[in-house]
Amino acid sequence: MIVVRFGILGGLAVRDDAGEAVSVGGPRPRALLVMLLLDAGRAVPVERLIAGQYGDAPPADALNAVQAQVSRLRKTIPGIELDATGYRLDTDPDDVDALRFERLVGEGRRQLAAGDHAAARETLREALGLWRGEPLPDLPHAGTLVTRLIE
Repeated sequence: MIVVRFGILGGLAVRDDAGEAVSVGGPRPRALLVMLLLDAGRAVPVERLIAGQYGDAPPADALNAVQAQVSRLRKTIPGIELDATGYRLDTDPDDVDALRFERLVGEGRRQLAAGDHAAARETLREALGLWRGEPLPDLPHAGTLVTRLIE
């Protein structure tokens, strides 16, 4: 199975190449996947993955827990790799709705600045169409990220 689309502008939604929903599991694997998706294609340090899941009070075995969650995720989500700096999800940022949204907003702003109002309207409409609800509900410690996306 090849996963081609990820949604985090609303509850986590993962779709395969046939458009079928892919189950990711419980809250911790979902939060881990969301953190990897926010940095699609780039390594996320393990310390940041731990902080994103547990906040300021991680359990003593948090590193082992993250490794176990990654192992489970790899069974359904291809392309999760470990490198010298952390875990990385090998996916195109445009396959993640929040990253696509940010790209489209930037493109729409450039179109507005250039005076191309019709193109900007269509681009920004496409960006807004990606939203399905409150962003990042699967990431418990995402306050500043949520604020940035909403603004």
